[in-house]
Amino acid sequence: MAVRGSCITFSLENAKRRDNLEKRRQAYTIRNMGLLATDINYIKIFRLSEELIAQLEEDISPFLTPAKRRGGISNRNKILCTLAFFASGSYQKILGENVRTYISQASASRAIRTVVDAINQPDIIKKYIRFPVNASEREILKQKFYEKFKIPGTIGCIDGTLISMVRPKEHEERFYCRKGYHARNAVIINDPDLNIMHVDVTFGGATHDSFIFNNSYIKTHLEQLNNTGETVYLLGDSGFPLRPYMMIPCSNPEPGSREELYNNLHASARNTAERTIGILKGRFRCLLVHRVLHYDPEMVGKIIKACCVLHNICNRAGVPPVELPSYLQRQEDTFLQILQQGSQNSISDLDSGRLARSRLINRLWRGQNRQQ
Repeated sequence: MAVRGSCITFSLENAKRRDNLEKRRQAYTIRNMGLLATDINYIKIFRLSEELIAQLEEDISPFLTPAKRRGGISNRNKILCTLAFFASGSYQKILGENVRTYISQASASRAIRTVVDAINQPDIIKKYIRFPVNASEREILKQKFYEKFKIPGTIGCIDGTLISMVRPKEHEERFYCRKGYHARNAVIINDPDLNIMHVDVTFGGATHDSFIFNNSYIKTHLEQLNNTGETVYLLGDSGFPLRPYMMIPCSNPEPGSREELYNNLHASARNTAERTIGILKGRFRCLLVHRVLHYDPEMVGKIIKACCVLHNICNRAGVPPVELPSYLQRQEDTFLQILQQGSQNSISDLDSGRLARSRLINRLWRGQNRQQ
């Protein structure tokens, strides 16, 4: 019995040592990511606060497989590894020499794929990225846009951005953009508070914004609303087609004209699209053009959508934006000086769009004159 008791004691002590070793291993892993136990450092390294990370883990844990063996990477550390990669765009930033002892690059890559797949589950996407589907939601957006920018009927702003990636193994021509690199073209629609309501990553960098919009369910939805008589607009740049539900700037308006007034108000409101994309890329620098995502096109699309989900989580929680250093902003601007894309307009659609825009311009002009 004494021998049996000694064996049990030894086994318990051995198990305790293994547990302590595992706790130290997990702690070393996180510490070597640079983590200190403050929300400021969580946000600096992972872009989410500790509370938001816990919320994310709760959301996606049904879609994550727990570690199969003792010493495997926990779900929390898979999430931290993924967030650190999104924030920096570099494996080297999250895999220092000490960390590599515990998380190899191959393990980190698998962890990132697992978490990205979990965030891309339809239930998660629908929870955080949602285009207004009923009249009451649209009216709230119209009121917010009008209060901020004085353009009635607006529910969102739209813009496209290129996310660079390595050369794909198949259909390279679909992803080679006019700026001379391979990319996904992400078309994003935002609300006045810089939340992302819709992101389309279906097409490669060779595809124009106008084509992506013309082949989206958003266009069909807006057409249906317009046909019922509802006034509803997206605001886009001249790369998008002029439609009764898509307002783009007037070309070369006369100084002091009603068209110039319209353009000024349009530019002020549509600046939210540029700011939304700028904040998205500032937070998650894996999306910056010079980072170049080393994944296949499908995975690149999933990473973009995952970052959009996380952007909305941060934005709605009031997490402050992360400003890009000036040298990174210059690099981004240099690569992304995209030539104006010719939009695809049929004559009837173009005439309808011109008429709708003319009515809006006149309405804005009358409103301006009443205020004087």
